[in-house]
Amino acid sequence: MEIIFRKLADNRHDLEVRDRRGPDVRLPGQTTGPSMPHDLVHAAVESALSITDGFWGAMAQGATFEGFEPLVPTRHRRSGMKVLRRGGDAVMRAELCVNWAYRVWSGLSTEGRGVGRSPLDDRQVALACAALDRAAERWSGVAEGGSLTWRW
Repeated sequence: MEIIFRKLADNRHDLEVRDRRGPDVRLPGQTTGPSMPHDLVHAAVESALSITDGFWGAMAQGATFEGFEPLVPTRHRRSGMKVLRRGGDAVMRAELCVNWAYRVWSGLSTEGRGVGRSPLDDRQVALACAALDRAAERWSGVAEGGSLTWRW
């Protein structure tokens, strides 16, 4: 699967997902965030931790997430929901892992009320943070109007 992140003006981006099970899809313009697109954070951390059943693994299997739309109109818009019904718990576990790694990497608090315990061990945190460093470097090197392609 190929994920193409395109840098837009005003700290925005969009992305396309191609060569997956199911139709090619796109996510129209989104706010990028302080350092890089949230979906790029997912790609970096899930790849580094070999999470194959998280957000991007589900996308590869044809899952449909809110906001994504087919590149070419299609009749079968609900088939991706089956993937989420089967693997939704794994996607949520991946979300917790990615969010924890991002908290550590960006220097946000990992202690206190409402934060909870880490779903990652120290080795996993180190792998994820190194992957986030590489992804942030790649993203910062993309000029406005340019793109970064991630192969899943």
